Amino acid sequence: MDSGKILCFGELLLHFAPDSDGNWLNEQAIKIFVGGAEYNVASALAQWQNPVKLLSALPDNFVGNQLEIQLQNKGIEVLAEKSNGRIGTFYLSSDGDMQNYSVVYDRFPSVFTQSDFSKFNFEEIFSEVKWLHISTITPALSEKAHEKCLDLMSEAAKRNIRVSLDLNYRAALWKDRNPSELIRKMMPFVNVLMGNIWSIQQFLEIPIEYELNGNFDDENLLKQAEKSALEIKNQFPNVEMIANTFRFTSGEKVNYYATLFTDQLLVSEQYQSDKVEERVGSGDSFMAALIHGKIKQNSSQKILDDATKVAFKKLFVKGDTIDKSINIEKL
Repeated sequence: MDSGKILCFGELLLHFAPDSDGNWLNEQAIKIFVGGAEYNVASALAQWQNPVKLLSALPDNFVGNQLEIQLQNKGIEVLAEKSNGRIGTFYLSSDGDMQNYSVVYDRFPSVFTQSDFSKFNFEEIFSEVKWLHISTITPALSEKAHEKCLDLMSEAAKRNIRVSLDLNYRAALWKDRNPSELIRKMMPFVNVLMGNIWSIQQFLEIPIEYELNGNFDDENLLKQAEKSALEIKNQFPNVEMIANTFRFTSGEKVNYYATLFTDQLLVSEQYQSDKVEERVGSGDSFMAALIHGKIKQNSSQKILDDATKVAFKKLFVKGDTIDKSINIEKL
C-alpha cells in the first residue's frame, strides 16, 4: 500500500544568525538554525504529520550524524550521501533578507555541491513516494545537482509522481549565469509551481507586461499574475497549479498576500504588520502548505487561504522553519 511519502531533494545548511549590531562578537555567542529550502518544506510537512523523505548530502562525521538524528527525531526519513567534507553554511541576521545581498553564503565547496548523488538508486529513492519537491536553488549549486534534479523529475513523471517546483531566485547563486535555460528544461515535469511574477520572468523568460507602480495594492499585479499563469500553462501544459506570493516591505512594515491559478485566478486575503520578526522561510512554509492542501484534496481556495496564513505567521517565528505555534489544521 502506498503511504504517500513526500520526497524533497536539496542541500541541508547551517544558518548562522548574528545580530545586526555586532553584539555577538562581544558575547561570543551566535544563534544557529538548520536550514535549506527543501529541508524547510520537509520540516513543516513532517510537523503536520505527513510522511517525508529528504534526499541530501551530509559530512561523514559527528556534525553529519547529529544532523541526521535531529531530522529523524522530527519524523523525516533521511537518504544522505555521506562523504568527507563540510556542511554548507550561510550568514544572515533575522532582520536580513535572503533575496538581497545581506546574505553571505559559505557553501562552495560542501558535501552537497561536491556530491555525484550516486549512492541511492531510483527504487530506494522513490519507494512509497507520491510527491517530489525541488526548488530552483538546488540546480544552481552544481552541474551534478542540476542533472540529478532532471533525472529525479523525469523518473517521477514516469512513475506518476506529482512534482512541485519553487522558483526561488537567489542572485548570489547564479552570478553571471542565465538560469532560464536550466530551469526551462525542468518545467515539462512540473505539476505545481510556486514563485512570483518577477521570478517567473527571471527563470522562464515570461515578461512582466503591465506597468507596475511598486505598491502592494496595484491592480496590475493581479492582472500580471493571471497573464503569467496563462502563459505558463500554454507553454507547459503539465502545470496544474501556479501560486504567486506578494510580500511588500517598507522599513519594518510588511503587506502580504498571494494568488493561486488553476483554471481561474484566486486571490487571498491581505495581511499586514508593522513589524516582522523573521524574513527567512516564509516562502518555504507557503510551499509546504500548498503541498499539504493538495494532498488532502482541499479546495483551491482553502489551499490558497491556508498557505497564505501559514506564510504570514512564519514572519513572526524565529529561525528557518515553522514551530509548533503554526498548526495548519488550526489556523
